[in-house]
Amino acid sequence: MLRNTTEAFSAVLGGVDGLTVGRFDEAARQGREFARRTARNTQILLQEEFSLLQPIDPAGGSWYLESLTDTLARKIWEWFQKIESEGGFSVCIKSGLIQSSVEGVLSQRFKKLASRSDRAVGINMYANTEERPLERDETNSSGLLDRRREELRKFRDSRNAAVVREALETMTASVLDGGDLVGLIARAVQAGATIGEVRSYLNEGSKEPLKITHVPIHRWTEQYEALRLRTEKFKAETGDNVKIFLANMGPIPQHKARADFITGFMEVAGFEVLKNNGFLTAEECAVAYAESGADIAVICSTDDTYPELVPPLAHSIKKRAPDATVFLAGAPKEEFKQSYIDAGVDDFISVRSDCLATLSGIQKAKGMF
Repeated sequence: MLRNTTEAFSAVLGGVDGLTVGRFDEAARQGREFARRTARNTQILLQEEFSLLQPIDPAGGSWYLESLTDTLARKIWEWFQKIESEGGFSVCIKSGLIQSSVEGVLSQRFKKLASRSDRAVGINMYANTEERPLERDETNSSGLLDRRREELRKFRDSRNAAVVREALETMTASVLDGGDLVGLIARAVQAGATIGEVRSYLNEGSKEPLKITHVPIHRWTEQYEALRLRTEKFKAETGDNVKIFLANMGPIPQHKARADFITGFMEVAGFEVLKNNGFLTAEECAVAYAESGADIAVICSTDDTYPELVPPLAHSIKKRAPDATVFLAGAPKEEFKQSYIDAGVDDFISVRSDCLATLSGIQKAKGMF
């Protein structure tokens, strides 16, 4: 609901001509009453409570938005010029220039999401481990297809076939002589031609059928969604899960920041995080880890205490559990990094880590795929 509200608000500020707020469950099902009501009320609130339609230009005079709009318009104009210089849209879509640009943007968005420099609340940040997938509605796809075919048949029987054929043939001829193709397509549709018939006639009349590489449809958060679903499936099938032991050292103020960070990091994949209030000695922590049955230990404390804490703790954990995987929370100082690795630290997790790659690697080691 937060995402829908901010997106709708932005659309109104941007001067959108028409607005439909999507339901929060529309990706999974037809929509329950609560989802429809909240989507409808979001629009009503923006219109009636926030009075966004009262001023002609709600964002007028805002230096930030005016500057952003100007930058956006200039960037778009640059793209128009580039496409025209390359021969126009038809040439660029055939060559793949436009598709490669779209794929480049998608790659960058995926990359930023993976490193969490971009945040999708509830997905790659602040995940809710108690959240469960929405119940899906059973859809009779074959029945809907049969009904649509019957409706299409009735529509074709009700139209003037001769008029439709004449309009389609005229449209096809225009492909060869360079006539007003768009206008003739509109005329054919008004006469009763279906989109499939228009496409079929254009293919027959073209000297060379248009062949282009399509751009696959992706959800921005699909990779993280697959990550979480993989864990849920593994849990359902085996009753097991990846268990993360927080090797918290020292009093709570000393380890809390890093422990909270690692908890949020690991819960993105739905892993079970074993928490505690901290340990005073490396041996005490290593014993607790060995008894926990956890797959991974993550050492959490401060940069100042790491040089003294990490080597003996990592060594103790590996001694009691040789197959243990040990992570260190935070990016180590370069002068200490090798000593941590020599003591048994397998890897480091910090704000600069690739969250998606790290969690996927843990899943693979667990046998989830």
